[in-house]
Amino acid sequence: MIEKVREIVKKECDERNWKFHISHVVKYAKLLAKKLNADEELAELGALLHDIGRIKFGAKNHEITGIHEAEKILKQLKYTKEIIDEVKHCVESHRGSGNIKPKTIIAKIVANADAMAHFDTVFVLFQVGMKRHNNIEKAVEWVYEKIERDWNKKLTIPEAMLSG
Repeated sequence: MIEKVREIVKKECDERNWKFHISHVVKYAKLLAKKLNADEELAELGALLHDIGRIKFGAKNHEITGIHEAEKILKQLKYTKEIIDEVKHCVESHRGSGNIKPKTIIAKIVANADAMAHFDTVFVLFQVGMKRHNNIEKAVEWVYEKIERDWNKKLTIPEAMLSG
């Protein structure tokens, strides 16, 4: 069934988003799950769907819009309530900002994997910063702030800082 989730997310993404973000988050989520003896498939599901709200509806509050979209996808594929609830928690808590913090090991893995993926693809973040600000200095400042937030708020698993 996870192949179907992968296909759905890949179809919704543009190539850049898949190639330079989602696939990296999946890679790190699986790596961390293996290192921590956690459920690799569940970590991959959370990683695949963590940004589904942003992909489909835009960046604003994507951790909220993504909850409903992830649930819809997983229900269609007949995943259990327990798996759906875990993935929804991954989606709503992956940003490291806001009031919802990752409480489960899978949600912590997804949030950490999301940050790790950003470190891999700083050049893509710079492109996003340029689109937002249309100014090199402001784009660089935005990237530095994002990386610092990731480092300080999302990297909570020691193994995440030693991987890559």
